[in-house]
Amino acid sequence: MKKNIVIFSFLILYSYIAISQEFKAGLTAGINAAQVDGDRMSGFYKAGFSGGLFVYRDFGNLSRFQVEFLYSNKGSKTSPKSTYPDLWQVSTTNIDISVNYIYKLFETLHFRIGLTPNVLLTSKEYTPTGIEQNPNEAPAFRRFGVIGLAGMTYFFSEKFSLTWTYNYSLYSIRDGEAEIYDISLKEQNNQRHNYMAFMLGYRF
Repeated sequence: MKKNIVIFSFLILYSYIAISQEFKAGLTAGINAAQVDGDRMSGFYKAGFSGGLFVYRDFGNLSRFQVEFLYSNKGSKTSPKSTYPDLWQVSTTNIDISVNYIYKLFETLHFRIGLTPNVLLTSKEYTPTGIEQNPNEAPAFRRFGVIGLAGMTYFFSEKFSLTWTYNYSLYSIRDGEAEIYDISLKEQNNQRHNYMAFMLGYRF
């Protein structure tokens, strides 16, 4: 029994050393400028925090695989010039797991594409005057979603960088059935996250 424990502990230690040699990590934090397509508003007026950690591995001189684990706030907000007091603004918090392929065009400039599966933690709808929507009076938000992204990263130095990404939901963030209509896929209660993220990164 003790021998098995020793062998198991050795395998865990060996795996940790191997992974730490192949993968590197860092921290990232920034702001989402967001809107929700499918409501009666437009404009990236919703500002939300996004931050977490990432791990990555280089494949040759041109390619990198990177996974980011983020706490992220998204949603929608009326224009400061809006005169409509009854519009429903959206605020959600999510855990995002962003999986990225990165192409290193130059040492200081990288391009990326990826997918971001996410889990909904909280959701709220409210008017500009602060009145909250009763959750039972509107289609529920989906617990799980997937977002597609594309963007670029500029490195100020070996450790510090600034990343911009454009992000869009691949399907509705609301519950509802989908059907084919006129050769197009139509979703009930179709609303989608649409946002830009501006993130500072630090590599260990």
